[in-house]
Amino acid sequence: MIFYDKLYVSPMVRNPGKIRRDLLRGKGHLSTYVLVLAHGPEGRPQLEIMHCANLQTKYYKVHEPFIVGIAAGKADAVELVNTLTTESFHMTGQWNAAQYLAARTAF
Repeated sequence: MIFYDKLYVSPMVRNPGKIRRDLLRGKGHLSTYVLVLAHGPEGRPQLEIMHCANLQTKYYKVHEPFIVGIAAGKADAVELVNTLTTESFHMTGQWNAAQYLAARTAF
């Protein structure tokens, strides 16, 4: 698992450091969702919202996910994507948050 150095954390998340450590150790949290920057169709970056339990599957053991955000619940994760998209628009004039994040990282 790779975490973005400027990890986006929802205000609803109480202890992001503990959640991050637990995710690295293979422990899950019932209401924690993560935002993952992934390769979409034709190699273009895309943002995915997933429950942290999905990170324990065999696929993610082999293909390390690039986590850019942590949220406390699915609705909170959608709000975090909205925040990222708005930030992307203010910085680049485009609504593509995934492309904005990919340009800012070593993705």
